Amino acid sequence: MTQRRRKLPAPEEVVAAIVALADDGYCRRGELARRFPRLGERDLRRAVRRAVAQGLVLERRGPDGAWHVAVSSEGWNLRRSG
Repeated sequence: MTQRRRKLPAPEEVVAAIVALADDGYCRRGELARRFPRLGERDLRRAVRRAVAQGLVLERRGPDGAWHVAVSSEGWNLRRSG
């Protein structure tokens, strides 16, 4: 029996979640899991990577070794325009 894949959130939804968590700063990628409770870790990483590939989100490894995400200027422009 195969497992049905959940639909990934749109990159705009990922940007909105980061804005809600950290506004114009960085937040841990793991904190986004609370905004998308039905997504597994792998699907969350895929959704974030899709937003990164479109240039809407920045992803960096922090000094603590954890991944952190923030909204890029392109993400802010998209958020303001609609």
